[in-house]
Amino acid sequence: MPDQLNHVLSLLAHGLLTELPAQLATAAIVAATAGAHRYVRRRRTRNRDRPDTDDV
Repeated sequence: MPDQLNHVLSLLAHGLLTELPAQLATAAIVAATAGAHRYVRRRRTRNRDRPDTDDV
């Protein structure tokens, strides 16, 4: 039984120390990319709706 508990704790520690940070970093990159994409899309839409003022 102590061997199984030690194995489970080892797997838990391995997951928390290696896989969780990688998942958090991936989620942050995806969120930043999605935010940048939304920003660019909104800016293009906003600029398309504005009349050109340079042609005065």
